[in-house]
Amino acid sequence: MLLWSIIIVLLFVTLAGLLLPLYRGEDTLSNREAYDANVFKDQLKAIDREHDEGQLEKQDAESARVEISRKLLAAADKAEQEPSMQAQSRQLSRFTAVSLALGVPLFAIGLYLQVGSPQQGDLPLEARAKTTPAKTRISALISRAEQRLESNPGDGNGWEIMAPIYLRHQMYGKAARAYQNALRLLGSNIDRLSGLADAMVLANDNIVSDDVVPILTRAIKADPDHPKPQFWMGLYHEQNNKLKQAEEIFTSLLKKTSATAAWRPTVVVRLNEVRKKQGLPPINIVGVEPAKQPAIKLGDARKQNGAPLRGPSADDIKAAGQMSAGDRQSMINNMVARLSTRLKEEGGDLKSWMRLVNVLNVQGKKAKALAAVQDAKKNLANQSGAAAQLDAQARRLGLTSAKTSQPLKGPTAADIKAAGQMSADDRSSMINNMVARLSTRLKEEGGDLKSWMRLVNVLNVQGKKAKALAAVRDAKKNLANQSGAAAQLDAQARRLGLTSAKTSQPLRGPTAADIKAAGQMSADDRSSMINSMVARLSTRLKEQGGDLKSWMRLVSVLNVQGKKAEARIAVQDAKKNLQNSSAAAQLEALAKRLQLGS
Repeated sequence: MLLWSIIIVLLFVTLAGLLLPLYRGEDTLSNREAYDANVFKDQLKAIDREHDEGQLEKQDAESARVEISRKLLAAADKAEQEPSMQAQSRQLSRFTAVSLALGVPLFAIGLYLQVGSPQQGDLPLEARAKTTPAKTRISALISRAEQRLESNPGDGNGWEIMAPIYLRHQMYGKAARAYQNALRLLGSNIDRLSGLADAMVLANDNIVSDDVVPILTRAIKADPDHPKPQFWMGLYHEQNNKLKQAEEIFTSLLKKTSATAAWRPTVVVRLNEVRKKQGLPPINIVGVEPAKQPAIKLGDARKQNGAPLRGPSADDIKAAGQMSAGDRQSMINNMVARLSTRLKEEGGDLKSWMRLVNVLNVQGKKAKALAAVQDAKKNLANQSGAAAQLDAQARRLGLTSAKTSQPLKGPTAADIKAAGQMSADDRSSMINNMVARLSTRLKEEGGDLKSWMRLVNVLNVQGKKAKALAAVRDAKKNLANQSGAAAQLDAQARRLGLTSAKTSQPLRGPTAADIKAAGQMSADDRSSMINSMVARLSTRLKEQGGDLKSWMRLVSVLNVQGKKAEARIAVQDAKKNLQNSSAAAQLEALAKRLQLGS
């Protein structure tokens, strides 16, 4: 209503400015002719006065009088014709005024209705103040770039360009996804690895989770002098109370840093904080004022790792207890909707996605739960084993319409009957096609351990040893997060005689010839031989894996040699390699018995 009121006022002001001169035109015409006559009369009087005073010759005065008299007569003639001219002018002015009074508003309203947006609401002042032209342009550019990447997700250069832009605008979830895609499509380099680590840590409120550590390790290996990955690794150790390791990293980082580096004071702050926790005095460095450095928000990473999307606070729970059932349900729905939106827009870890699926299922929203499963698989496409765990969750919750929940069935009775009537070649072709479909489906959609082991068995029966070994490796990657899966697959490979598999090669001790030769060696040579054997065993276990006994043998040998730190590292490597809770318990018991410490 306010807009239309302003439009009407402006219309009247505009029309007044156009019409008033038209109505004043009649009087202006008669006044102009009278004025001209008076001027000419005054000029005749002036000529007479100048002649009488002797300033003007008689002949010149007569010429001037004739000229001015002629003009005076012309003005008089024009005044006599004035009534008819005024009548014509009056008619023209009225026509023009009516045309303008009607035409201008009609034209303006028609044009506005054609190209304007009368239904568009106004933009509040606060929103206008926040939406600067620069922000609007940047948002538009990001939106267009996202549309292009959506239509061409294989554009690695596009993802690499967008990743740091997301990072600068604090869109950390999107930045992490962009860096992951760039790494997948363009390969690994220090900038992509470091950027991905930055995005993951910042998205998690500066908590360096266990998921970030492998990325930091790769980044440090790619460029040992790059400061960011080392800083985050030091922070990881600090957050996990490994203060000695954190101190070593921060100290090493300071030694490599120039005195003018902008981030040097931050490293000093963290180093002194670590030393303080150990009861050591702080290190004073000239030019560094720790008090002025931005604080890094720490936390108990053991409690918060991988959980940036937290649940309701104590105040939320207290408020919920005082609500009506309807209000409480509305609050829960809003929280779930916010979680869903945040995961879609910014991404999240596997636990957050699985929590969302569980909540939607409890609410009876099966379709939305299935959609969340699909969204999670897209978002976590680069995380090994995530798809398999989501599929398993979907099956467990009875989300039967999901593609992930469809079991990998064997041939039907009709298939078997049809196979019996085929020729040997046709039957072999049919079986090969079925095996190929099973292999493709497992690789693309994932599957459970039984399905993978069935594929390995079939390929082995067909005599395709190399493909069977490849299937074992694919299965271990796909089921990396399933406890005990790798061990069962290794056992199957050994049982089927897949002897070229890395997993099937036994880790033998020294032969009789080795022992005999060792008895004839000097003490130094014998020690050198033992060290070499232990080093080979350690390398082989790390690269090819092995069973629990082989790992425990390595830990014991290293302990006997007095290499406590290496023995402790071997315990950690063994736990990662075996990924078995029972094995982890036995390894911890061995470490405790050998007093390897933490």
